[in-house]
Order: sequence, then structure tokens, then C-alpha cells
Amino acid sequence: MKIEIKNKIDLDGQIEMIHEEHDVTVTEKNDWLYLIYQNEDAEKVVIKCQNQEMVMTRFGQPNTIMRFVNGAYALASVPTPMGLQQLVTLTKSFDRSENSLRVTYDLLPNEEAHQVFASYTLQISWS
Repeated sequence: MKIEIKNKIDLDGQIEMIHEEHDVTVTEKNDWLYLIYQNEDAEKVVIKCQNQEMVMTRFGQPNTIMRFVNGAYALASVPTPMGLQQLVTLTKSFDRSENSLRVTYDLLPNEEAHQVFASYTLQISWS
């Protein structure tokens, strides 16, 4: 199977588009769907999702862990040039169908922040 990932990033009005395709293993276990693949840096990536929640883990140096819960704040551990940062995602929409997932979210320094680092539209499909 193949996974296709499209990510539209809005950073202060500057738009960046990311597009990736990889071989993927798809597994279901205890009401969770697991999508497992290796990215272009040969790092293992696991996307674990249910109907209104997703956790994306990239096993690198250091690991990246991002959690998304529809309509809620969730923690994200993201490596940056300043070291590993504990940030927050605010998921605005979460739409899962049989072979695709679409998540729109903001990345913020914390739940009280009014300044958004960036806004994202993440589309994942597999077949």
C-alpha cells in the first residue's frame, strides 16, 4: 500500500506546500488505525488514529510526537533549532473516512497564547 501526505502550511500569510508518498503498512487494533511508514530521512513514522483523534510519532533524534483531538488543545513535542519544544496543537477540524484523513490545526506555544506559530491543513490518504 501507499500513503500520500499533503500538508499546507500558512506561516504569517506565506504558504508552503509539502507533498510526500511512501510505502505504508496499515493495521487496525482496538478501534485504532495504525499507518506505519519510513519518511525520506529513513525515520519510522507511526500515525495512530480514531474517529476524532490522531497521534503522529516520528522516531528520530529526537522523537517528534504530535497529538490532535477534534475541537481541543493537545500536547506536541517538536524538535527545533533551539532544542525539543513542548508546544500545543488546536485542532479545528478532523474528518476521517475509510481511506483518508483531513486535519486542520494551529500550532501554538501554549493554550493561553494568542499568537499562532502556523496554521496547517494536513491531508493523508492511503490505498
